[in-house]
Amino acid sequence: MDEDRGNLQALREILSAYVRVLERPEELLRVCAESPGDTAAAVAAVAEAFEVSDIAAQAILDLQVRRFTPESFVQIRAELADVERRLADASA
Repeated sequence: MDEDRGNLQALREILSAYVRVLERPEELLRVCAESPGDTAAAVAAVAEAFEVSDIAAQAILDLQVRRFTPESFVQIRAELADVERRLADASA
């Protein structure tokens, strides 16, 4: 049960990071364009700019461009709401 909760919390962190970035795609592109060039620097820059963990920043950088469509954004928000509901149920 604790492992499931930990997995849900990790998923919530990543989905929340996706929502932040999907709300500000221009900023993500700017941060990436201004990073020195290597992956570690890009991860650090994204983590700092969006106030997320390095794991979430790496997940953001791994996003495919098609995830920035309005339909995909709705799906991500729905998945985040489902994860939050499951976490709340697990806490009850």
